[in-house]
Amino acid sequence: MREGLADDAALLARLRAGDTRAFEELVTTYQHRLFGVALRMLGSRAEAEEIAQETFLRAHRALGEFRGEARLGTWLYAIASRLCLNRLAAASRRHETPDETALLQQQPAEGADAAAVLEQRELQAALHDAVAALPEERRIVVVLRDLEGLAYEEIAEVLGLPLNTVRSRLHRARLDLKAKLERWLP
Repeated sequence: MREGLADDAALLARLRAGDTRAFEELVTTYQHRLFGVALRMLGSRAEAEEIAQETFLRAHRALGEFRGEARLGTWLYAIASRLCLNRLAAASRRHETPDETALLQQQPAEGADAAAVLEQRELQAALHDAVAALPEERRIVVVLRDLEGLAYEEIAEVLGLPLNTVRSRLHRARLDLKAKLERWLP
């Protein structure tokens, strides 16, 4: 068994035994990553916080159903991804502008000149807008692969898709992003 799966198995055993510290460890380990996925998918800090909380609530309720064949993180990403996609598909969802903090995820290095800072912020805003404009099925694979670093196989498992579908959607998403960000490319 790989080390990650062994660690997951130990944590899962503690979770199933009702160890509250184990649940705190799970939340501490994954809360920022799940929030980041939700923020990038939904563009709203409030909605991202709701999705992260709901993910942990659903995971806690479904611990008995989790077989441990996948990593805990993969399972949590699957829950969060489905919640995000459901939220995006909801007819009642208002079209809100993304939070400004979501646009400026990385701050330019200290001491950078004003022009470089402005250019960096413009690039970040353009990238955010380009990702946000992707169709949902492409956006989620970009977020999970390029921003969260999941392997293709993990993404296929998270989304319940064939591996070739993941590759195809990611390829199309990257082509879309390249076209939208052409002016920023060297």
